[in-house]
Amino acid sequence: MVCSTLVFLIALVGDPPFVPVSRGIDFIHKDFRSGKNYYIETTGAGACWFDYDHDGDMDLYLVNGCPTPGSPETEPSPNRLYRNDHGQFVDVTSIAGVGDTGCGMGVCSGDVDGDGWPDLFVTNFGRDVLFRNRGDGSFENITNQAGIRGEAWGTGCSFGDLDGDGDLDLYVANYVDFSYTNNPQCGSAVSQIVSYCRPTAFKGLPDQLYINQGSGRFVEEGAQRGIVSGPDEKGFGVMLSDLDNDADLDIVVANDGTMNRLYINDGEGRFEDQAMLSGLGFNHKGEAEAGMGIALGDVNNDGWMDVIMTHYAMETNTLYLNRQGYVFEDATQAYGLGDASRKPVGWGTQYFDFDRDGDLDLMVANGHVMDVIEKLDSNQTYAQANQLFECRADGTLVDLGDFTKPKVSRGLATADYNNDGRVDVLITNINDRVDLLENRSPMNHWLGIQLLGSKMNREAYGARVSFMANQKLIAMRDVTSGGSFMCHSDQRIVFGLVDPAVELEVRVRWPDGSQSHHPISERNKYVVIKKTLNPD
Repeated sequence: MVCSTLVFLIALVGDPPFVPVSRGIDFIHKDFRSGKNYYIETTGAGACWFDYDHDGDMDLYLVNGCPTPGSPETEPSPNRLYRNDHGQFVDVTSIAGVGDTGCGMGVCSGDVDGDGWPDLFVTNFGRDVLFRNRGDGSFENITNQAGIRGEAWGTGCSFGDLDGDGDLDLYVANYVDFSYTNNPQCGSAVSQIVSYCRPTAFKGLPDQLYINQGSGRFVEEGAQRGIVSGPDEKGFGVMLSDLDNDADLDIVVANDGTMNRLYINDGEGRFEDQAMLSGLGFNHKGEAEAGMGIALGDVNNDGWMDVIMTHYAMETNTLYLNRQGYVFEDATQAYGLGDASRKPVGWGTQYFDFDRDGDLDLMVANGHVMDVIEKLDSNQTYAQANQLFECRADGTLVDLGDFTKPKVSRGLATADYNNDGRVDVLITNINDRVDLLENRSPMNHWLGIQLLGSKMNREAYGARVSFMANQKLIAMRDVTSGGSFMCHSDQRIVFGLVDPAVELEVRVRWPDGSQSHHPISERNKYVVIKKTLNPD
């Protein structure tokens, strides 16, 4: 285990590390519940941080629900886009043309046509939507032209170059075969309390792998390329990363109540599921857990990307240590996450260095599924406090306590929205306002890295950034799309510097496998690294 010896102990002394602010964001999520316990009312929705207008700060897209049969509210509540104007947010939904009114779930961003502007993909219960960024502040719906055919229950999504041809492909996780006419009622026969069912009441849906044909038009090729289909595919969280260090992108999917998936890339965009053999499919007891959110981070600085998944109550959030690509070890207890994560229902999650001391801390959004849970189980609550875990000197994570009021939280996305080097957090809540948590932790030295990739992958999704001091790896981060729970975070990397005088070299392995090395003396600012034609 590797963490900094510098520990702030913010939980014990001083001001809270995060402070809720509004900054002009007036969005309220609605699940449009009707009293009929429609299963889609339980999932909430995601959020996306992306710089859609290229002005150097992160803008925010928020996803909303839709009216269900019998709902007392019948007027749709569209998704909203907020433009970041120097730390204040302005609603530009109408101008931008992205106010989708579908049954919103998740969202991710990527430049699908290589025109230099980040586009927007939204998953729905129903038709998924792809918005093309025109570059003038507006978007156009190109779902049909792009070949997007998702009409089931889309959840998590992620962009990345999966077949090695330079452009961005798209992986979409799908959940279960719920419909308004296929909506079983569950609950307690003794108390006669009716509640939402668990995912075991439904068959799963196959995920979708869209291969980009080079101009932003996609063809779904999941089955041909090895993506498993069947009743056990109940996907929520998905991330693309090089988990076996062979310079191509693999796929990891958190499934709800069934075996997770680890699709290893053969280098040509074809995949083999290694979840069972590797140990990532189940916990250390060999049990499938209720996979919700997912995050990646090299928690022990060994140069291999580790995986954490959030789960249901009385299951732990599970940390899988990557033992050189083909074996994953359940290290939940060893890293201090077992007891602290057993009671809540975890959803969105993210590794990031909130206090800029050089190591990876962890945040988790919590909230129960059942709105009647307090009548069924006196030890549980519907609204739950979110959790912030700080990395200690011995590598374990310590829960800093309830730092937010209990809410029914779902999505969690991180971004340095005010460009001060302190990573902030956006949390979505069911039937409530979102929480923008501004990072007010004590200032420490830092370095921000923004990569500019090739024409067809400007955001450089799939790149790996290694921070070296005296030829030794001190931190490794990936540039990723999607993740958490149906969310998309700021792709820029913020690295905390305990010793600002250290001679630092940043090594970039670009999505095409080429590498570049960059001695960097700048501190407390963002540095842009551009890919050259032949960086090697």
